[in-house]
Amino acid sequence: MNQLSAEALEVLKRLCAAYAAQPFDEGKEERLRPTKLCRAEQKLAMNELRRAGLLTARHKILGEKLYQIPVEQLLALEQEFFPHQPKFIEGHSVNLSMEAGAGLAVDLFRALQFITREGLPLTAKGIIHKRNLNRLAAQLSFQEKHLLGLTMGTPSDELNVLSATLVVEIMLCLGLITRLKTGYRLNQDMLERWLQLPETRMTDILYGIVIYRCGSIGPADQHFRYLISGKAFVPEKWTALPELLDWMTDLNLTGTVTRDELEQSSLRWLQCLTGFGWCELGCTSEGIQCFRWTAVKPMLMTGSESVPDSETENSNEMFIVQPDFEVLIPPEVSYTVRWILAGCAELLQTDTMWSFRLTREMLVHASERRMPPEEAIAWIRNHARGGLPSVVELSLEQWGKSIGRTSLSEVILLTCQTEEDGAAIAAHPRLQDSLKRIGPLHFLVSPESVEQMRKELFLAGLAPSRMIGGREEEDTDTVWTSFNQEAETEQVLYSLPVLNSELRLLHRGNPFLNLPVISPEQEEDILLEGDNVPQIWSKEWRHYHSSTAQKVMEQGLKWGIKVRFSLKDQMLDFIPSRIKGNPWKVEGHLLYNDGETVEEIELSPEDWKEMKLVIPKRRRNSSSAEASDYVMIEKSTEFGRTLT
Repeated sequence: MNQLSAEALEVLKRLCAAYAAQPFDEGKEERLRPTKLCRAEQKLAMNELRRAGLLTARHKILGEKLYQIPVEQLLALEQEFFPHQPKFIEGHSVNLSMEAGAGLAVDLFRALQFITREGLPLTAKGIIHKRNLNRLAAQLSFQEKHLLGLTMGTPSDELNVLSATLVVEIMLCLGLITRLKTGYRLNQDMLERWLQLPETRMTDILYGIVIYRCGSIGPADQHFRYLISGKAFVPEKWTALPELLDWMTDLNLTGTVTRDELEQSSLRWLQCLTGFGWCELGCTSEGIQCFRWTAVKPMLMTGSESVPDSETENSNEMFIVQPDFEVLIPPEVSYTVRWILAGCAELLQTDTMWSFRLTREMLVHASERRMPPEEAIAWIRNHARGGLPSVVELSLEQWGKSIGRTSLSEVILLTCQTEEDGAAIAAHPRLQDSLKRIGPLHFLVSPESVEQMRKELFLAGLAPSRMIGGREEEDTDTVWTSFNQEAETEQVLYSLPVLNSELRLLHRGNPFLNLPVISPEQEEDILLEGDNVPQIWSKEWRHYHSSTAQKVMEQGLKWGIKVRFSLKDQMLDFIPSRIKGNPWKVEGHLLYNDGETVEEIELSPEDWKEMKLVIPKRRRNSSSAEASDYVMIEKSTEFGRTLT
């Protein structure tokens, strides 16, 4: 923003105060125009902001125009234009009224584990089973009370468990789950990359999703959310909510929202942050509402940035196994290790020190997920700080010996219509290892041989339907991945995916983003419409007859530009706003040379002498001195042509 003109900065500040990142219709910016700027200068300032990426313009369906400050720029603009230093309250004078939850990253871990164990099937209507939603909600530390009043979209009647629906929505946003026809499945590649992140980075990414998707788009609410996200609001320091709202009111950041409405919506937002483990609410002995960030205050991220290599290093991979089979996880242990352990141990609690319990049932569970007991035991032994207690190691080995002694295999039944077809398939030379005949019309097929069998039978004119057991084939592999293999290639870092909006459960979407973008260069060429205007009107100082002076003034009013004339022994700029009467007069704003004084005035043509039109200047966004100079936009005498 250092390269923006003073005019563009002033326009941006006013737009930000009035609309934050809420889209607004063209024309509404006119009421925010600084009195020292004419309409054309404001348009050029807005074009300058658009070239700098600080303002976007799009065409609506019927041709109307919408403007918006990009939401990813809002935090920087708040800190630039509306810096606030909160007055912190001593902690001993505040009583805690709502404590922080376990943390959204922790709740997400539990939700992912739930899907691993129990799945998330869909009904025939394509919605999640309510029983599964209720069971998923029971795993989460944040509850419905934390989400009251948030404008994140409304779930259908079938998806009325908001906390569970929201966590599924977040998993979709992160790309950690994929929707199939029968249910949701983990995306193993994205999950592995996600688990490699440190918890602080997970929290930052999650906060970016929450602040954008769960909050009201009202300007006052946006200002509140992004203001408290700034660095001035340090963790573990109590801030009085009324004091902040008073400050916002003084700076005209509350818009049309009443003070009571803003206080209620701000409290609802803080309750949401409390549920996600990022804030706490309190009250002083005088009844003043207070809030504070916890020690894990997230940093607001912008865009889908990759994680620097340094953030994924130096994590601890060792945990502590107690003789009573409890496993203690120090805070610095990576989420990848926790995930692998959760596949073969029962997760007990997720406080600062996570704890698991080794059980025979979980060892069986790991075996069913294709992690043999001997592999699981070896992995636990290698990651146990100080080794395994003898009683634990002996029990694990005994449990392992009784697991996997028998097994079940899944096969597919191929049925023929005639015995002749059965005989032809049985005699097929390339299907001998893929099929096992169990009758004149029936064959057993292993799942891994289905595609090869289908190709051969297609060539033989005997291809089966894509339907198996009444439903179409679908990749439903839900095998638990241990991520316990050494990576041979360079590590792929996590980045937020582009989400198919049709898969979202709650968010109503942002229709603004689907509208075509208007390039600022497209409009600069038609900023001053192509009228056949004498060039002398803007090139020379002249005294005109009253009728010609009226035409000059009317042209300035039409283009929305300034008229410069000699008045009160000074050369002053004038912004016309209305021409009336016969004999005619003009109303507008007179700008004095001190750069500060602006007078609303009515003038007659006899009040000034020489005059001319002032074609506004524009500023290029560039670091070079040449490009940052002002460039005069001159009006050609040729119809419909503008020189820049």
